[in-house]
Amino acid sequence: MPQIIANEISLAYECFAAQKATGKRPLILIRGLGSQRVEWPRAFIDYFAASREVIIFDNRDVGQSQRFDAAGVPDLKGLGAVLKAGQAFPVAYGVADMARDVVGLMDALEIDKADIFGMSLGGIIVQHLAFDHAARFGGAVCVMSLSGNRDLPAPEVDELVAPDGDDETALIAFLAESYGEDEGSAFPCTPSQRRARAEAAVANGYSPQGILRQLAAVAVDGDRRERLKTITMPFLIIHGTDDKLVLPVCSEDIAANVSHAEHMSVDGMGHDIGTGLEHAIGPRVVAFLDAVA
Repeated sequence: MPQIIANEISLAYECFAAQKATGKRPLILIRGLGSQRVEWPRAFIDYFAASREVIIFDNRDVGQSQRFDAAGVPDLKGLGAVLKAGQAFPVAYGVADMARDVVGLMDALEIDKADIFGMSLGGIIVQHLAFDHAARFGGAVCVMSLSGNRDLPAPEVDELVAPDGDDETALIAFLAESYGEDEGSAFPCTPSQRRARAEAAVANGYSPQGILRQLAAVAVDGDRRERLKTITMPFLIIHGTDDKLVLPVCSEDIAANVSHAEHMSVDGMGHDIGTGLEHAIGPRVVAFLDAVA
């Protein structure tokens, strides 16, 4: 798998070229917490690759991208109390670093300007790119994400990370089950599809410790609402009515703080890119990106 040095670390990435030159900006897809580039449904990639180059990659600390195991495992149970007391909590990196990884990837690939689509943690990375690196991007699509507002319901952290261990069969079963819990009623996958995705994730490099470090990065990032108010670039927010992990009210809060943002609610969409979702959101995303000068 191609590796590239971006923001001084190694990232695994793939490019899917459009069938013909279109002159449109490349689209960078950014995965969520702990998930990897191999978990994007190929039909979803192909939908956008029909009209533009699509780039996918493993976020730092998961998959085949650079790990930060030397930093150790953060004490997430103690993190909340430390932050509540207004004290600093040491982390291996922050979400701002993960955003700079995207810019570094663009630099390494000699891409001056791109569009971005991020889901969940990827949506938080998109927020950072929009308020810190807007000059490098055309349009931003923030999907099933949250603003960091601590007054809103937070995901159950214990449900997000598989037990660390060497039992690959148990890990595959855990991941396949979690995928089923996250998907929405309108975009279900079959058990065989869930298992194939879990097998791909394990084979590519599932990292429970990396997920914990990513979680810590999100926690210390704090409330982004004031930073969201500074965003001026075109911004599309998408959330599903069936999302039980990050509730739809979380995206509504993002929309309330990005004054010009467009907001799309998708019936039956959960906290996942499920089967056939490209047809439900693809036309709106393509139209939104194509309208950006």
